[in-house]
Amino acid sequence: MGYDRTYTREEIHQILCLSERRRRPGGIHHGHAISRHSEQREDPFDRRAIKQDSTFACRKDLILGIQEALHDPLGQAELAKLNSHGVDTCSITVQLSAQLGKIKANVVLSPMAQVANTWVPAQGPQQYVQLADVTSVFVLVNKVQPAPSWAPLHIQTAYPKAYR
Repeated sequence: MGYDRTYTREEIHQILCLSERRRRPGGIHHGHAISRHSEQREDPFDRRAIKQDSTFACRKDLILGIQEALHDPLGQAELAKLNSHGVDTCSITVQLSAQLGKIKANVVLSPMAQVANTWVPAQGPQQYVQLADVTSVFVLVNKVQPAPSWAPLHIQTAYPKAYR
């Protein structure tokens, strides 16, 4: 069975739990979708170097966002690339349609200043937007080697990309 298939919510949740704090296959970074981009994050204001940092309001919203991203035609096309030899990772960014208005996020906007061609953290308070409607989701996926038939993916990260 290929990577471009339908994943149940339970499978997505199990994949997320297995991916959390597990090293990315072939890399040094650990999976962090739950600990950094869900309600389990302790301090949403701890990353001032990032212009927009967002977390899903709850784990259910995280799972629903990933489910729509994986099942979207763009997501299925990206997952199909993992079927090829030598392709170990793919990134999926989709505009929500089925879950639009149902998935919520908390967003921290940090003040930034442009110095030359680089954005750097600036002085000033961070803006906090609570329970915003998510309009776009980003998911970074790796394939697991050897792949168990029920959990062939490693979800490195997933977060709300855009909101209204």
